[in-house]
Parts: sequence; C-alpha cells; structure tokens
Amino acid sequence: MSKKKLTLSVRRDLIDEVRRAALGEGKTLSGLVEEYLEFLALESWVTKLAKDLELGDLETVFDQEVVSSRPRGLDAASVVRELRDERAGIS
Repeated sequence: MSKKKLTLSVRRDLIDEVRRAALGEGKTLSGLVEEYLEFLALESWVTKLAKDLELGDLETVFDQEVVSSRPRGLDAASVVRELRDERAGIS
C-alpha cells in the first residue's frame, strides 16, 4: 500500500520523548503514528459493528491488559489436554 507524507505540529519535548521510547522498542516515530491511526480506524469499525449488532458500548481492551488479567498459576496446556481427553472418552 502506498504511503503519504503527513505534516503535524507537536511539542518538541513530546516528540523527543516518544522517539526515544520508539527506538527502545525498535520502532520509528512514523511507525508508532501509523499503528495508532490503524488502531483508531479499527476501533471506529468495531464501534460501528457493535452498534449494528445491537451489542451496546464495548470497552476497548489492549493486548497487555488481557495478558495481565489472566489468573496466575494455571497450566493452560494441562487444562486443554484434560478437556480433550474428556471429549475423547479417555480417563
């Protein structure tokens, strides 16, 4: 997909701080802006879809929130194996 140059006016100190953070993650400032714009577009699409399906207002949940909210100490592989064995009739 082709790209288009974009001119923004943003505080210099903010740009410097975000650029350093981006470099620490192996990303560019342009990459971060593009990711955020993609997120906004997707969020808008999901909101419209939820409205069309009469699901009401959905709360945005980020990947890291899902991971951090998982219960600790649960061995998911063992649980899945146990469920598969039960379905297969293996005791």
